This record gives sequence, structure tokens and C-alpha cells, in this order.
Amino acid sequence: MSDSTALTLTLPSLTSDHRQHLLQEDPLLSLYEVFATIPDPRSKHGQRYELAYLLTCLVAALLCNCDSTLAVGQWCRDQRRLLARLFGPRRFLCPSDSLYRKLLPRLDAQHIEWTLADWIRTTLRAQAEDPIALDGKTVRGARKGDQPAPHLLSFRTHQSQETLLQVLVCDKTNEIPVAQARLACLPLAGRVCTADALHTQKHFFLAVDALGGAALLTVKENQPNLYADLATYFADPHARFEHDSTRDEQRGRIEVRSIKVSTEMNAYLTDWPGVAQVAELTRTVTVRRTGKTSQEVVYLITHLTPAQASPQRLLELARGHWGIENSSHSVRDVTFGEDRSRFRSGQGPQILAALRNLAITLIHRHGSSQIAATRRHFASHPRLAFRLLLPRTETLQ
Repeated sequence: MSDSTALTLTLPSLTSDHRQHLLQEDPLLSLYEVFATIPDPRSKHGQRYELAYLLTCLVAALLCNCDSTLAVGQWCRDQRRLLARLFGPRRFLCPSDSLYRKLLPRLDAQHIEWTLADWIRTTLRAQAEDPIALDGKTVRGARKGDQPAPHLLSFRTHQSQETLLQVLVCDKTNEIPVAQARLACLPLAGRVCTADALHTQKHFFLAVDALGGAALLTVKENQPNLYADLATYFADPHARFEHDSTRDEQRGRIEVRSIKVSTEMNAYLTDWPGVAQVAELTRTVTVRRTGKTSQEVVYLITHLTPAQASPQRLLELARGHWGIENSSHSVRDVTFGEDRSRFRSGQGPQILAALRNLAITLIHRHGSSQIAATRRHFASHPRLAFRLLLPRTETLQ
């Protein structure tokens, strides 16, 4: 293991167009360099730490199992020698909890979100056919008096588990128009876009198709006519369909997913142009210890033709979306303690959520799906965490 060269990089704040040009010129730009392009609202007078240093330390600490800014401050003190080796001898090396609590609310969350989105898309590891899931989540711990907790909508790849973009859903609107407005920002061409029943809207369905993608949407009672039509068709004993099922046993639960897929409704669903298949999906869960069984039935519509997606493939896509919703919420709330966080000031909660998403993306890119175990490993080997953040030629070998 050799010593690293101390970092002395300073980049100006950039517009989105300039940043995109920089990323295209150097697609291996490190996160430290990307953070250096974010506008710093602080006065230069008396400034002890550059913004890129503060954000790099924050993300490194998140990777190393720190869940709060208080823990981040302590972690920086504990890693003083490593920070000096990586960033060079300097008078101030250890940002504090109070510094982060004052700084984060002053930063522009939207600018940070789009900066990270530019970098993620430019360095995307996902395969060309990797589906994209929409996932909404409320940061419940950030509720403050009459101020509602921020609700965030993210777009994440199914297999590589990379968060492509996260946006705030203002309390005066909801996910539907926000999602439709952001579709054009996603690499949808040739991909399947999955979403829950809230987004089963004609404009969303048509927009995905217009962008060269294919949607797989869940149909529930929020679309009463469509739901009734599909329920009536699949209840008919003479209905024609293809069938498949899966069975999984884990954690004392037996889960059976059964799907019926048909093209017979395509010509009838004139209000939904582009529908190529419809399906009935039944999920039956049995708890082994008690023998208790629960069942849920939903319906699906998709642009995917039978040649593009068999019943088995549709089951995989539906399960992939369900897995994104559950694993994302569980990892952020349980592993990163997001809902336990009492950071409520300004746009700070959204920024921390964005950096948690970034940490999760980096861990998946590191080749691990065991988020908690990887964070514990990084806590013991912080050099490995910095390798994901700093210029390749600068990190410890």
C-alpha cells in the first residue's frame, strides 16, 4: 500500500450545460471533482473547508456506517490521519456536526440532485435493457410542526440498483404530474418503465411510449372502468390467456405469484392506445408458523407484446418493481436510519436523502447487494470508501 497524493483540485461552480459538457469530456470524473462544481453559498471570508471536501467526507462517512451528522463529525475526528494523507496537511481537517447542520439547509437541493443525476447517467453501469422503477417515499422524520415531511420521487434501475434521479414532490401537488414531467430526463429508450397504480394514467402511458420505452403499470380501483373491464374479462371461464407462476420460500413465508396474460382485450381498450397485453396477477402469501394465508389480486397493462415479454418475464418485471419499493424503503429507513433522523432544517433532509441514494448506488456499483454488511466493512476499511469518491490516481492503493 502506497501513500496517496494530496488533493488540491479546485473547480468553479458550473451551469448544468457546462457540467454536462465536462462530464462528456471526461466521463471518469470523480465525485470529488463533481462536488467541486456545486455552487457554495458561503462567503469566502473565514471559510475553513471547501464544499467538495465537506460533501466528500459526508458521503464517505455515510458509506462507513454513519447515520447522522453527529456521527459524521466524530468519524472525521477519528479519521484525521487518513484525511491528512488524502487531502494534504491543512489546519482544518475535521468538520463538525454543527457545521453540517448550518451548511446543508443553505445548499440548493435541486442543483445537487441534478448534478448527481448527470454524473450517474454519464457513468451508468446498468445494462441497456435494465428496467426503471418509480418509487415515492416520505422522509417522515423531517416533519416539523405544521410543515409536512418532504415527499421524494426517485427513479431507479431494477438490476443495477442505481438511482438515476430524485425529485421533490411539493405539498401542493402529487407524484403524477411530477413523474410525467421528468420522464424525458430518463434513458427510457429500449427500457421498461414500471410504476405502481398511482401512475396508471393515460398521459404517463403515452409519454413512455413516445420516448421509446414500454410501460408496465398496475391497475387498481383508481382506474375504475379499466379495473372493472379487466376483472370481468379474467373472471370469465371462457377467457383465453397464457399462464405462469413462481413459488418462493424465505423467512418462514411461502409466496406464490400466479399470472394470467392475454391479448384479447387489446382492441377493446381503445382509451389506452398501445396496449399489447393485459394480465391478472395473484399473490398468495402463507405464514408457515401460523398457517395464515393472505391473497392480493391486481391487474396489469403493458406496451410489451407477447414476443417481447412472456408471462414469466412479466412476473419478473412485476416482482422487480415490488422489490425496488420494499428494499429501497427498508435500506433507507432501517440501514441508514432515515426516518429516525431529526434533521429538519430547510432542504437538508432532501440533500441527505440524495446522498444516501448516492451511497447505495456506490455500494451496488462496488458489487455488493448487502448494504449493511458493506457499510460495516467500509467502517473498518475507510480507504475503500474513499476509492469510490476520489480521482482514481489519488486514492490509496
